[in-house]
Amino acid sequence: MSAVTFHLIDDAEPDAFWFYAADLCAQAAADERMTYVVCANLEHVESFDEYLWGYRPDAFVPHTADPEDAAHAPLFIGMDPAAGGFDYVINLSGKPIERVTERQAVDEIVDANDANREAARARWRDYQQAGVKPQHRAVVQVDRDAE
Repeated sequence: MSAVTFHLIDDAEPDAFWFYAADLCAQAAADERMTYVVCANLEHVESFDEYLWGYRPDAFVPHTADPEDAAHAPLFIGMDPAAGGFDYVINLSGKPIERVTERQAVDEIVDANDANREAARARWRDYQQAGVKPQHRAVVQVDRDAE
């Protein structure tokens, strides 16, 4: 059974969504889980790729956005919610992950924007209809001091 967790970011800091997502990516890399990070579009992919290089001065998050290098890095950043081959997915796209039941785990990162929360509710229902029981995690404040 797939584990789907909606991380509801209520932190008002402008980079809270990105920082939290980057921390999840760092944890996935540390756990050596091949992870697909789904972004909304190419600009989003490029921005998050750049963000991961310096979001923490003391952290290195091995990743790639180049499909030819996907097998050589624990994190691949792309924009296709239907992409296969990854058991673990971090979804930043706002779109439902296809074939969710084939995934071991999906982390949905959702900011406090009302429209984004409404879209997340629709994804929650989609996942339930697919037979998954999503969970939620309220994130009042993103911890920028933790490792």
